Amino acid sequence: MQILKDNIKKKILEAAKKEFLAKGFSDASMRTIAANAGVGVSTIYTYYQNKDELMTEVCMPFVNAANTITVEHHNADTNIDDMLDINKQSETAHMLISLVKKYKDLIRLILFRSEGSSMNNFRDEYNDRTTAHMLWFFGKMKMKYPYINTEISTFFLHANCAWMLSIIGEIVSHDLSDEEIKKFTKDYVRYSTAGWATLFGVEMKSR
Repeated sequence: MQILKDNIKKKILEAAKKEFLAKGFSDASMRTIAANAGVGVSTIYTYYQNKDELMTEVCMPFVNAANTITVEHHNADTNIDDMLDINKQSETAHMLISLVKKYKDLIRLILFRSEGSSMNNFRDEYNDRTTAHMLWFFGKMKMKYPYINTEISTFFLHANCAWMLSIIGEIVSHDLSDEEIKKFTKDYVRYSTAGWATLFGVEMKSR
């Protein structure tokens, strides 16, 4: 019985994702989702209270992945040498780009076609959550490396998080070749790593 319920839920999510990607949240039809899933509309409401809740679950794979990568690469064990090493930061950037390419359709949906849903608040919630995490992270870094400067404007951190989302939005909005993405990533890593080194008041490990 549980397997059957899981299969029905999976079909509903697949149909909902297809409908949301095709029409955006506002114009998506619960009747169309039900028809494509092979269930009645009432069946959808057995699993989800409303269209907004369904939209949120459709988008969760990217939301969870975005939150995870922030925490994993800015934690209490992070080494400052790795933070300022272009090669290490390039690895992290390539992981982020791979994530963006994997979820590009969901990112387009969340950033540009989620009006009317809870996911329309994603930008603000992500920026606030990531800014708070970075403040915590810099506190930990200052304890480990007392000589570095961590007196960095909170609004600068907030704006930097917002800028990152804007960059992601630009990447998924343009039909960039792998070579163009590779060149952008290389330039961005050099630019951002040098900037953080300057803010911290230390020298980069490699150039």
